[in-house]
Amino acid sequence: MADRIDSDDAFTGRSKLAVGRRLALSRKALGLNQTQFAERCGIHKNTYNQYEVGTNYPKIVSAFSIKDEYGLPLEWIYDGDNSELPHKLAEAIKHLHDLQIDH
Repeated sequence: MADRIDSDDAFTGRSKLAVGRRLALSRKALGLNQTQFAERCGIHKNTYNQYEVGTNYPKIVSAFSIKDEYGLPLEWIYDGDNSELPHKLAEAIKHLHDLQIDH
């Protein structure tokens, strides 16, 4: 299990923007573009884009599709708790997040 990422409130919070940032970091850590990520979950790409940019929260059925396809726990998606993320994925997300903070 990785340490919880605590570098800024927008990232660890429950706002639409924070949820979207976690989804974007997760997707990038998996090496996928938005279309690939969304299609594998059965989510329309425009709908998924609205999640990433913080326009809308993911509907629970979409969040479960993401969880089932990629192993992203709902606690991570909605709350920023990365304790149940697979270790390698949590490390990749933290690395991407740290790169964004540095720039």
